[in-house]
Amino acid sequence: MKHLISAAVLLLLAQSAPAGEIKALLGVHSSKYLFSSEIAALSRQQKSGLDFGLGYAFAIGPKMILEADVLYSEKGAKAGLIYAPGSQVPGIYRNTSIGIPLLFKYKLTPGASPYAALGPEFVFILSHHLELTDLGTNFDLSDNTKKFVFAFNVLLGYELPLGQWRLLAEVRYNRWLGNFLDDPGASARTESVALVLGGAYTL
Repeated sequence: MKHLISAAVLLLLAQSAPAGEIKALLGVHSSKYLFSSEIAALSRQQKSGLDFGLGYAFAIGPKMILEADVLYSEKGAKAGLIYAPGSQVPGIYRNTSIGIPLLFKYKLTPGASPYAALGPEFVFILSHHLELTDLGTNFDLSDNTKKFVFAFNVLLGYELPLGQWRLLAEVRYNRWLGNFLDDPGASARTESVALVLGGAYTL
């Protein structure tokens, strides 16, 4: 419920903000877990997933734009639990979250233009699971997972105006800055690279 309240508050703030544009975003990413050295009996590889959500952006200068997004994302990693030399049980980590990135964007020109952006993100973790695919076992890790972490984003993009509409394509790098495990003896973070497509409507 508190995640829905956060999204509602963001939309209410958007209504009182200066006239700008509403964005719809859809992306695919490749993510991985970054474990501390204490977690040694585990191999991991990158896993693909989806991002989608809405955003609101408005100009704060001739070439500067402030943007706030609400994005649903499923991140994780392919994993192998090593139980003997040369032997492991394959598995998949999955976590779902709602992220609220605040982006400061710089455009080179007013019309069709490349742009760059960066900014912090507030991440609310909704679920966290480890699925051992060969054994048909699914472990719910939510009780050992924090509900909130900070993250950081850097992106490069290009947008094309079409009347009141804008089409855009972005490459986003996302890194969770905080440990999302409750276990003080080990730490885990995620990082991902996403290709995002979207459209924006100027109000």
